[in-house]
Amino acid sequence: MFKVDWDLGPVSKSASDQTKESRKEKKRKKGERKNVGDKGEKLNEKVLKKAKSVTTNNSLKSEIKKEKSVPSIKEKNKGDAKHTKLTSLQQKMKDKLDGANFRWINEQLYTTESDKAVQMFKENPDLFDIYHAGFRYQVEGWPENPVDIFIQHLKIRFEHSNAKKKNNIVIADLGCGEAKIASTFRKSRSLQVHSFDLVAPNEHVVACDIANVPMADETVDIAVFCLSLMGTNWQSFLKEAYRILKVGGLLWVAEIKSRFSDKSGEVFAKELPKLGFETKSIQLQNKMFTLFEFKKVPVHGKCEELPPILSACIYKRR
Repeated sequence: MFKVDWDLGPVSKSASDQTKESRKEKKRKKGERKNVGDKGEKLNEKVLKKAKSVTTNNSLKSEIKKEKSVPSIKEKNKGDAKHTKLTSLQQKMKDKLDGANFRWINEQLYTTESDKAVQMFKENPDLFDIYHAGFRYQVEGWPENPVDIFIQHLKIRFEHSNAKKKNNIVIADLGCGEAKIASTFRKSRSLQVHSFDLVAPNEHVVACDIANVPMADETVDIAVFCLSLMGTNWQSFLKEAYRILKVGGLLWVAEIKSRFSDKSGEVFAKELPKLGFETKSIQLQNKMFTLFEFKKVPVHGKCEELPPILSACIYKRR
C-alpha cells in the first residue's frame, strides 16, 4: 500500500476569492480617504472660525482705538466753546476799533473842508468802507431812513407821472454814499439819476468834491442832499446845487435836527432864500430829521453868506 503525504504547503487561492479581497481592500482605502477628508474639513472649519474670531477681535480693537482717538462730545464742545470765546473777544475788539475809526472819520468829514476829505480818502481808500459800515450800523437804530422817504416821493410824484413824457427827470444825488437812489431806479425809463460822493464804491457813483460836480449848468431837475451837508464849506455845496439846477428845479435836503441852531430847522428854511432857494415845504414830524423842499429862483446880484446855522454832527462814544 502506498503511504500518501497530504502536506502540500500553502494552498493558492482561487480567482473569485482574490477578486473579493481586492474589492474589500478598495473599500477600506476609500473609507480611509473619506475619514481623512472629513477630518480635514473639520480642521479647516476650526481654522476658519479661529481666523474669523481673530479678525473680529482685531476689528473691535481697531474700532476701540478709533473711538478713543475721536474726542467726546463734551471734549468737543469744550474746545468749540474755547474757540467761540476767543472769536467773540476778537470780534468785540474789532467792533470797538471800527467804532473808534468811524467816529474819527465822521469828525474829520464835519470839521474839515471837502477838498481835504477828498485827499484823505485818496490816501486811505479803506476809510470810506469803514465809515459807511459804521453809518449802516447807526441807521439800523433809526425808525426810518430819510433816503427811503425821498425814494417814495420820487416813485409817487415823478416816476409814474413822467412815464409817458419824452424827457427824463434828471436827479443829482450829492453825497450819495452807496447810491441807494440810483440802484433803486437803475431800470427806470422816466428817472435818470447821477450819483456823486468822495469815493466811488460801485458803478453808480462818480468820485468828486461835492463843491465841484462834473455837470453842466442848469441841467438837473432835482438835487438831493440826504444827510450830506458835511464839511465846513457846506454852503459851497448848496451854491453848486444852485448852479446845476434848472430854474424852477427842486432842492431836497434831509438833516439831523440836532445840527440846526434852533434844533428844528425852521431857521435853515428862512435863511436859504439868500442862496436863491424858495421854501416850498418843511416836514418837522420826524423826531430825528427835518426834510425840506426848496425851489430854485433867480437871484439878482451876488448870493449872501449864511450865518452859522448848521453845526457839525459828532457821534458820542457809547
